Amino acid sequence: MKSIVLVFAKTPILGTVKTRLAFVIGNKKALWIYKKLLYKTDSELKKLSQDVVVFYHGEPSTLFKKIFLAFQKKIQLGEDLGERMQSAFQWGFDKGYEKILIIGTDLWDLSKPLLENAFKQLDSNDYVIGPASDGGYYLLGCKKFTKHLFTKKKWGSPEVYHQTVKELMGKSVAILDKKNDIDILEDLEQSHELYTKFKNKFSEREN
Repeated sequence: MKSIVLVFAKTPILGTVKTRLAFVIGNKKALWIYKKLLYKTDSELKKLSQDVVVFYHGEPSTLFKKIFLAFQKKIQLGEDLGERMQSAFQWGFDKGYEKILIIGTDLWDLSKPLLENAFKQLDSNDYVIGPASDGGYYLLGCKKFTKHLFTKKKWGSPEVYHQTVKELMGKSVAILDKKNDIDILEDLEQSHELYTKFKNKFSEREN
């Protein structure tokens, strides 16, 4: 089946990314964290045999520079996150893709096996979803366009995952393991590998 990963990303600009994290650690450190997440995402996506398209939000895609060079980039269309995801899924199905995953760039635990498993789950299910620790989801996969999944939700709230699963009751849905998106300092501290890199980087500068 024709398959694709749609990646939702912000262009990496100081003061516009990881704003909740930046409130605690500052804009420059938050941008450094965000770029690390982008590089990790890019690295894992390059290993896939499936197609990948990056849907970006913010300033021109040229600001990604060396990140996502291998992938087509398209601007996100829509007023809120739900409309933008809906538009991206519609684009994918219009292009003839039969299995579509959408992910963000906040997951340090992203890996090729995780994504391949999500595609595999769509062999026997119409939907796959990966719950995030903050109450959202880090991955959503569909074999059919389902508009109502992207409407009437308070995006960024801790109810999004449960609202989405409730709307999928009675459907064939695979639930992946819960993962930790990096949005606030506590998330960063729980991601030991990334937090160690962060501490090593900035302790050197401050000494």
